[in-house]
Amino acid sequence: AANFRNFTFIQLNGEFSRGKGLDVGARSWTGRNVLLFFCDVDIYFTSELLNTCRLNTQPGKKVFYPVLFSQYNPGIIYGHHDSIPPLEKQLVIKKETGFWRDFGFGMTCQYRSDFINIGGFDLDIKGWGGEDVHLYRKYLHSNLIVVRTPVRGLFHLWHEKRCVDELTPEQYKMCMQSKAMNEASHGQLGMLVFRHEIEAHLRKQKQETRSQKT
Repeated sequence: AANFRNFTFIQLNGEFSRGKGLDVGARSWTGRNVLLFFCDVDIYFTSELLNTCRLNTQPGKKVFYPVLFSQYNPGIIYGHHDSIPPLEKQLVIKKETGFWRDFGFGMTCQYRSDFINIGGFDLDIKGWGGEDVHLYRKYLHSNLIVVRTPVRGLFHLWHEKRCVDELTPEQYKMCMQSKAMNEASHGQLGMLVFRHEIEAHLRKQKQETRSQKT
């Protein structure tokens, strides 16, 4: 980031709004038609992903909504290890390490002209989520082709999620759904729930083995 100099800083007054920030940024560009990549701060992506964006978008024809791989809680996944491995070694696509986040629509590649013509984000939506889904649905009802497919070079990094009381019931439900799915697989969560029962069984087996030896 320190070596990246080709940027424009736009200061706004008011409460933080992801949708408004992205919308203002896209509309402020005055040069030729460009390919936009909307991305969150908790995302890891490769150069391969950027090439995939270019291949799956076309002005007036196609927009791209990749399905990213969402990382489970490393503290749970690697809880039986001596330490949590470095990030690069955590980014492995397996059912034990994460899941395909098919309910998320925040990561998208589309040309600025298509974004402007479709009307951009709905800035009346407040709080967590909603504006991404609304934009996606507008494209589904347009004449443009929406390309939606899993990609290997796009990861959602695990972080603790807070679902605040100010959210609408629908937003809160979406937030809690996301929070629950982010922690671990069903099997791993089941092992946590029955951890004490499993440990008691192992202790009993160990005691029986000792008794047989004596």
